[in-house]
Amino acid sequence: MTSRLLFDSISTNTGDLAIGIANAQLLQQRGIDSTVVDPFAEHGEPSLLVGGGELIRPRGDAFYDAFRPEGRHILHAAGVWTDADHLDYLDSYQYVSARSTIEADVLRQARPDARVLPCSTTLLESPRFEIPGARPNEPLVGIHLVPHALGLIPDLVSIINAIPGRKVFLPFTHYNADYSFMSALPFDRDDAIVLGRLSPLELHSVIGQLDYAVVSSLHASIFAFSQNVPFASIHQKKVEYYFADRDLAAHVVSTGDELEELARRLAHEKFDFSESIARDRAAVVEAFDDYAEFLHSRNAPPPIQTSDERAVSLERRSSILLDQAEKVIGDRDHALALSEARRHLALGELAERTRHVAQLDAVVDELRTEVADTTARYDELLRQHERLTATWWVRAATRAARAWRRVFGRPASPQHTPQ
Repeated sequence: MTSRLLFDSISTNTGDLAIGIANAQLLQQRGIDSTVVDPFAEHGEPSLLVGGGELIRPRGDAFYDAFRPEGRHILHAAGVWTDADHLDYLDSYQYVSARSTIEADVLRQARPDARVLPCSTTLLESPRFEIPGARPNEPLVGIHLVPHALGLIPDLVSIINAIPGRKVFLPFTHYNADYSFMSALPFDRDDAIVLGRLSPLELHSVIGQLDYAVVSSLHASIFAFSQNVPFASIHQKKVEYYFADRDLAAHVVSTGDELEELARRLAHEKFDFSESIARDRAAVVEAFDDYAEFLHSRNAPPPIQTSDERAVSLERRSSILLDQAEKVIGDRDHALALSEARRHLALGELAERTRHVAQLDAVVDELRTEVADTTARYDELLRQHERLTATWWVRAATRAARAWRRVFGRPASPQHTPQ
């Protein structure tokens, strides 16, 4: 039989594409082939496996509403916005789950039995991809950054440059144009490896070969975690939610100080996520065992998409991709504007400090002049005092001599006796 997978297959998002691959692998292991359905096509009666990815949002979004099909479907490990609404359509779903406790709590408003399940990429299998230029057994540190990271941590470049070890710059969220973004930043690339655009499976393999990684993506973080590779993930709410459930909130950083401290620990300490990984793998295996049994019972031919439907879908896809590109440009412009504002603020503070130093220098000069004047006046007073003191003794001696003469008269001249 053939199952149908509904996920964000339109965006060039490594995480979403990896979800589709992982779901297909897990079903294939249970004797079920898969096909990816067009989000904008008629879905018909056969059950869909929907998710994961950040699909469940407030109703009214021209794109994400396509991931709310009604019927007896499966919603697996979905990302859910906390303000998602109009979730009553989930009443007819066979299985409902979100990828974190906080997100599952939103779904439980409509489906109290909603489960928390790890992302299926936890069990993603990838063939080994040889990292170009990597030397055998050398330590490697993966780096993946997007504009959001620079907006959150202004001194990001200097912190990354200070990390010891050979770095591997790996573009991961291609729709974010992260390759060009990282290329534009003044990183120390003297002995670095800069990767081009790789497929989800190639990126999965690369991350599995790293000693540790600093990343700005949920699925880059999951790729690391699920392969027991220590990581630091630049804060996003969805990353915070996911790793809080695994008691790994300390691996999600929001400030330069936090990143510096965690990078130091990653370079010098040992981390082992084996127990948490085993729990996640077991949960996904159990869920897909249930899914396989259900899908076998729901086997039916999918509807055939007409040429008109394909044309409409293509137009909508183009519009979605254009909107995403505009958002990426906007995010980058925002990060650059924020960085420029911080630069001008720093320049303003420096100018103010320079003016303050100049004012202090002027005060110091005035004080030195006053000290010199005071010293000169003191020296003059000292000389006058010495003169006055000398004059007083002379006058006192003169007065004493006069008084002597008055009392005793002029001393007699010596008498000379003739010989």
